Amino acid sequence: MRNIIKFSGIAVAVFILASCTSQKNLIYFQNDELDSNIPDEQVYNYPQGHNNASPEYRLQPHDMLYIQIYSSMDEETNKLFSGSSSSNSNYTTTSETGIFLNSYEVNDEGNITLPVIGDINVTGMTIDEVKEKIRIKAEEYSKGIVVSCRMVTFKIKVAGEIARPGIYTFYQPSVDIFDALLAAGDLTYDGNRSKIRVVRKTATEDVVYTLDIRKASVMRDPHYYLRPGDIVYVEPNKNTKNLTYLNRPLSTIGSIASVITAFVTVILAIHNATK
Repeated sequence: MRNIIKFSGIAVAVFILASCTSQKNLIYFQNDELDSNIPDEQVYNYPQGHNNASPEYRLQPHDMLYIQIYSSMDEETNKLFSGSSSSNSNYTTTSETGIFLNSYEVNDEGNITLPVIGDINVTGMTIDEVKEKIRIKAEEYSKGIVVSCRMVTFKIKVAGEIARPGIYTFYQPSVDIFDALLAAGDLTYDGNRSKIRVVRKTATEDVVYTLDIRKASVMRDPHYYLRPGDIVYVEPNKNTKNLTYLNRPLSTIGSIASVITAFVTVILAIHNATK
């Protein structure tokens, strides 16, 4: 009987120690040595000529832009600029479908074609640069021009061990790996934080990058920022899949300990009853 109790105590201790070991693999932004004792402040000074500013996406052929041009001084000019790139009047511009169908595509030559203004080359430009270029062209027809412009094709696919796999649309000029992961509800417990795959397809090659989001240095990785059309895939963690009960958080360990305690109690009751 003493051996049973002793064995049960050892089993509980092993479960808890196994759980504590796995927690290190769940912590983000550790030092490169994966020390979970993260200091209060970590500073990285970028070499001269480098910076940590998020790169704004530069437009490519087949990107879609939702553009609105207003004149604060001329209502008639507003009517001219309000022409749509599509005749889909059944769709409102307050819905995602309506915005897409009433947007302008960058053609193979890098141009968009706007009402009144005509063709404007935008390839390789940022959204802010496009807005300024359109404003300058529009002011040839009216004064007090205000331009609103945003991408509608900055979509990222997120799959694997993630809370809400799916396709997510972003409207900001830059998107990083955490924007995508958090939009999808973050990784599940079984997600492998050391191997986040980023699949990128270009006109000339297909590339798969691997990011380790446990390391603080991931923010300096050249692939930390995503591009439209990227696929983010979270691999399953083999340890948590194969050793599920050994790697669950303390809440699960507590449940296991309760089962073991109940088992020992039953054995003790049987033992006492047979005396």
